Order: sequence, then structure tokens, then C-alpha cells
Amino acid sequence: MIKAQIYQLSRSISTYIILIVSAAILVLFFAAEGFGSEQLNGSCFAVNSAEMYSECLPMFVMLYTAIICAGDMKDKTMNYEMLSGTKRIYVYCGRIIVSLLVNTLLTVILFAVPTLIISAIYGWGYTVPVSDVILRWVSALLPIMRLTMFYAMVSFIFKSPVLVCALGYVLTFLEMILSLLIQEMFSGKIIPMYCMSFYNMTTLLCPENYGYGFAEEKDIMVVKDLLRTSTALHGMAAGMLGIVIFGVLGYLAFRKKDMG
Repeated sequence: MIKAQIYQLSRSISTYIILIVSAAILVLFFAAEGFGSEQLNGSCFAVNSAEMYSECLPMFVMLYTAIICAGDMKDKTMNYEMLSGTKRIYVYCGRIIVSLLVNTLLTVILFAVPTLIISAIYGWGYTVPVSDVILRWVSALLPIMRLTMFYAMVSFIFKSPVLVCALGYVLTFLEMILSLLIQEMFSGKIIPMYCMSFYNMTTLLCPENYGYGFAEEKDIMVVKDLLRTSTALHGMAAGMLGIVIFGVLGYLAFRKKDMG
């Protein structure tokens, strides 16, 4: 069943459109950072691209999850699978597993490939240690999975990729605004805010304090606040909690929904 889902996804035009758009955004960002600039290196790119990832990745996750989970409900593929004797729980888990695999793989590729290419050309640099970047990337995977489970739940409720995407854009925009307002009103990090995907992604991926150091006879930008283990654990715990909650709610919605 999972192989069939992966094959179907590989034959979908939408899959490649999303990949092309992702690559185009990276190219535009790379150009904006200054191709060939003396300041450009792997560590600098990893830091400067973090905010872009925290804003764009939720959109890509939403699109892929809507295609995988809601697309089959629209063309009755899930209904045919259950009529052929496949248990409903297996049909549900098949879509969830494929969604998680695709979104996790996409995230790893977008994180690692551009940074590795730039590092191979310009070197790593001194902006931030490799260990901190890897910790931020690994910590962000669980919030990505949490978002996947959330959009899967929404997909099983509304059964329409278009409706899921429209609702997802609205919710993401409102969450961004709410996160910014709360951060302006309260100083410091508020642990319950880790349950908000935009805040969680931004906190885990984006350093806040920068300064200047001196290396190789020139001033360089360096990150002053490396990701704390407690912050990473809070973000990952919120991600795991969301995975469980949205997974259960998603299955309840899927089980009660009329596939016909």
C-alpha cells in the first residue's frame, strides 16, 4: 500500500511543481545573499536561510500532505481500497507514513543540500559551529512531523486538497500574527508557545543574537546564542505531543467520515 502511494505521488505533476518552486525559492534566496560574495559560506548561509525555512517549510508540508491525504478521498481511491478488504486503520496509516516520509525527506534535502554545496565551494566559515546547525535541523524535524499530522487531520475532515490549502494558509497567517503579538507583549520565552508551530520552528531554527568576531584578518558575523539543550527539548516535546494528539484526532475523523 505504501509503495502504491509513493508510486502515485511520483506520477503526480503537483509533486514536481512543488519541488521546482522549492528550488526556485532557494535560488532566489541564494542570489539575494550575494553569489560570489566574500562573506558567503556554509555557516553564514545556514544561519541566514533559517528564517526562510521557518516560513516556507510549513507551506510545502501543507501542500504535500493535502495531496497525499485529501487527494485520494476526492477520487474515491480510499473507498476502493476498503471495499477490497483493506482495514481502515491500514488505509489511514499508509497515508500518514507516506506523508511523514515525504515531508521529512523534503526537509532534510532543503536543509542539507544547498548548505553542503555552498560549503564545498566557499568553505564552512566561522559564523556558527556545525554542531549547532545540526542540532537545530534535527530538533526541527519533530515540529515538521507535527505539522504533517495536523494537516493530515484537516485533510481527513474536509476531504478536499484545495480547501485544506486555503484553510492552512489562513491558519498559518493567523498563527504568525498571534505569535508575534505574544512575543511583543511578553518578554522571554513562554513554554506553552512551543505548541504554536511558527513560534516553535522560528525558535529552533533562527538564532537571535549576533555579533562580530575577527578571523582570517577580517571582521565576520558570528552567532552569540547557540541553541540550548532545554530549548531543543521543549520544541521536540511539543512536536511529539502534537504528533500523538493530531494522530488520534485524525484517525477519529477518518474512521467516522463517509468515504462514499
